[in-house]
Amino acid sequence: ISYTISFGQIYLSKPTWVEPDQSTSAMFPNEARLRNLTYAAPLYMDMTRYTKVEDPDDPDDAGGMDADPETFEKIFLGHVPIMLRSTYCILKDSNDRELTDLGECPYDQGGYFVINGSEKVLIAQEKMTNNAVYVFTKKQPSKYSWVAEIKSSIDASRPASAMHVRLLNVGQVKNVSGACIHATVPYIRTEVPVVVLFRALGFVSDREILEHIVYDFADPQLMELVRPSLEEAFVIQSRAVALDYIGKRGSTQGVTKEKRIEYAKQILQREMLPHVSIAQYNETKKAYFIGYIVHKLLMSSIGARRPDDRDHYAQKRLDLAGPLLGQLFRQLFRKLAKDVQRYCQ
Repeated sequence: ISYTISFGQIYLSKPTWVEPDQSTSAMFPNEARLRNLTYAAPLYMDMTRYTKVEDPDDPDDAGGMDADPETFEKIFLGHVPIMLRSTYCILKDSNDRELTDLGECPYDQGGYFVINGSEKVLIAQEKMTNNAVYVFTKKQPSKYSWVAEIKSSIDASRPASAMHVRLLNVGQVKNVSGACIHATVPYIRTEVPVVVLFRALGFVSDREILEHIVYDFADPQLMELVRPSLEEAFVIQSRAVALDYIGKRGSTQGVTKEKRIEYAKQILQREMLPHVSIAQYNETKKAYFIGYIVHKLLMSSIGARRPDDRDHYAQKRLDLAGPLLGQLFRQLFRKLAKDVQRYCQ
């Protein structure tokens, strides 16, 4: 028997407090301050359990899902701290007289939390802008001379997927005279030559790849910089071989070639540069974007553009309380799902 648990609708109520006699009453911020409580709201979730029964005597029997899944409504998950004067705060929409009666200052703007009776503020954290390409020079001695990086994210609620494109120093790749260009791909253990990446996206011929990277074929300097990468990937001349090359370096070991190719396709579609697209048949968009990254990297390496300044404030964004709490909740919820899975086993 195997069980599948799916999570459904979530519910967040107003802040409440369970008295010693197990009765529930509304919690006000001043009460939390005086009684050393945490001003938090209970979180509930609907869960559905599916049961799959397999026949132990029949190895080919994959079993079927139970036609009558069991639904559990409003299961208690835990408490979420509530920011004062936010949407879920009990003081929202209260007038000055009501605030005074509740022991609150009408001029208090809120924006903080009450944890164990103490007022706490979440400090904003700086981070680099998502979905923007930055090119930096590498401090020597290093395997690389230049690196381009991007943190790709569809929206703020999802973790960003990082990608690096690196220009290696001359002599780092055997039997190739010149500096090769390698890229990192999410969930792939080793770096992938950027030309192999283009071929995995369906752009096989050297001319197609050059069209994406070198916008002007009359530019001998850029053409010469791409030549070592084309030489390095000369042995891979089809999309299937390129996908298999990437799939072999993935997390799945000892699987068939077809599964490796399918795994590589899924990684390139869903995990690599998700802000460009996570839908099928968008290889052209991703190839153009990778070409843009490589072009920017090469232009910096020949001195045609300045490297980016990591400390410039235009490149920065601030994560406030919402995204920071979201990141923490994501980690804890993932841990909860793993604990449930371990308990069911």
